[in-house]
Amino acid sequence: MVTKEFLDSDRVNFLVWRYLLEGNYRETAAKFQKEWHVKAPHREFSFARHVKSHALVSVINRGLLYYSLERDHKRNQVKAPLKNAFALMSISFIWSPSHLAGATSLPQDAAALAEELNLGIFGPLDAHPEAKMEEDEDAEGEEDIEIEPTRKRPPQQLPNGSPAKRPRLSNGYENGTDAAAPATTPMDLDNQHPDNHAYPSPLEGEPAPPPIVRTDGPEQGTQVEKVEELAPDTTFIRLMDDDHAHGHRPDTTPSPAPAGPDNAPILLQCEWNPKDPSILAAAGTDALARVWTISRATPPEPGQDHVSPHAHSLLDPDAPRDTTVTALSWTSDGAAIAVATQSKNRATLNVWSADGTHLQTMEVSEPPVYKLYWNPTNTALLAISPDKGGALVTVYYSPAGNSVSYLLPGHEIDATPLDAAWTTETEFLLTGGDLFLCLLCNESSITQVRKLETKEDDAFTQVLFDSRSNLAATSSDKGTLDLWDDSGKRRSISAHQGAITAMQWQPLPANQPAAGDERLIATGGDDCAILIWNARKPESKPKCFLTMDSPIVRLAFTPDGAFIAGATSNQVLIWKVENHTIPRASWSRPAHLGWQTPKSNMDSEEEDEHCLCWDADGRKLVYGTNSRVSLTSL
Repeated sequence: MVTKEFLDSDRVNFLVWRYLLEGNYRETAAKFQKEWHVKAPHREFSFARHVKSHALVSVINRGLLYYSLERDHKRNQVKAPLKNAFALMSISFIWSPSHLAGATSLPQDAAALAEELNLGIFGPLDAHPEAKMEEDEDAEGEEDIEIEPTRKRPPQQLPNGSPAKRPRLSNGYENGTDAAAPATTPMDLDNQHPDNHAYPSPLEGEPAPPPIVRTDGPEQGTQVEKVEELAPDTTFIRLMDDDHAHGHRPDTTPSPAPAGPDNAPILLQCEWNPKDPSILAAAGTDALARVWTISRATPPEPGQDHVSPHAHSLLDPDAPRDTTVTALSWTSDGAAIAVATQSKNRATLNVWSADGTHLQTMEVSEPPVYKLYWNPTNTALLAISPDKGGALVTVYYSPAGNSVSYLLPGHEIDATPLDAAWTTETEFLLTGGDLFLCLLCNESSITQVRKLETKEDDAFTQVLFDSRSNLAATSSDKGTLDLWDDSGKRRSISAHQGAITAMQWQPLPANQPAAGDERLIATGGDDCAILIWNARKPESKPKCFLTMDSPIVRLAFTPDGAFIAGATSNQVLIWKVENHTIPRASWSRPAHLGWQTPKSNMDSEEEDEHCLCWDADGRKLVYGTNSRVSLTSL
């Protein structure tokens, strides 16, 4: 018995709403959502998590296939009577011409029915839709100036003269990552059969990508015919060793014994040295705080899928086993790293050199330290921590060791987290909730320079400053991206449906001048979308609209800004920023107990911090969560 899925107005509306978002019709989607009277469709309906990307066009395409089969069935039914009719006509002509008139009516009806069967929903089946051309289309070879290139580039011509379908803008990997035997779906029919099936993407106007040439490095692009799966080239780094598991301090070279799910530490931070591509720092619970020296050619151990590279600890030898590292931060020159730890009711802040030499210890009044940021000259370290029911911002001066503080009485930092960003050597921005301050520090005090105007319902969660454009960017739980100039003027973008979970300015090499009219910033959200905006033109549509199959947890640009990686809880996709039609590579999280939260119910979907970062050369990518760290070389 065939079971038909239940369909109601909410399910239809959800498909339409997702189609609008995937098609980058975000204003229309917002209006539709408002009239629908559903605040967060992706959270409110239990069926939402099962709906795949481009579900509406997939359903429509499958319907068109059904209609095609239905027409073929009717056409086959017509052929048999038509054949018999012509045979009857021949017999009747020989037997009695007077019977011919009655016999000829059937072929005429059959011809009318055949003509009817040649019509589809959109008209004659053998007619190709004419390519829509606009008068203001760009000249061939010129770059699109507008953020909305999808309707302005003429279709390319195939050798047979018919217009080529323009590729869709999507992650290009909605149907899984098995490149060896990809499954055919209605979303792929146009690429395989040049018939008249509806093209599946709502963004088919995306300009065709230029030919990809073979080059010598990932920063220039790599020749690919399909999305490259990186999982076969992935190794895993062991987080702990035998001595550590038994309560002893680790050696400089960890032993090869694996850590089980019951005693494995949980990874909370992971950062490459900003200058040395062979140095990786990782920290978390259970006294996990170490720096690995990772060679590009580090092989897995025999019979294993992991490596145990040379490492040194970032903790005092007497640190207890229950020590948790709550924050870490490299200096911009990679010479030192600051590590904040907590054990019971005591917090400590230490600075270590890149080779593991202890440089300085700083006391913290109350644990934990949530954030650490070095100023641009690496002479001052900013720390955010709680203090007597409020929040405390402390700036430590290195190597002098003195500190100054700024107290926010009554600010519940656990309920409303704070974030900060240095703008100069002595000034920084502080934000959280509806708070947004510009503060000035010197060796004796921290003073408020100004309080930027905000709204009562603002919910800022992150702030980033860009020295090239002198713009500050704030993100919020409401999906709003705000851009602030040095005069305090605010420009808001409704970027996501739901919270913004990740945000990063596109880095550019120091010797590369930025385009005068472009400065890019990327945002990722709970709505499974990654958007790249031109901060100089916030009123424009995003330059890039990328989608993944679940909420975004991390974003990471390569140091040269050429590529961007987006991570969910189970997948990483990598795109080239200037040619984002399809991702260049994909990595899927394999099944392993270490990916699940240790010391918890293995059936739980609870996740801890996710880490995603490129090395200084942009050739190695690390993804980590819970008790596993994956290392992929490109």
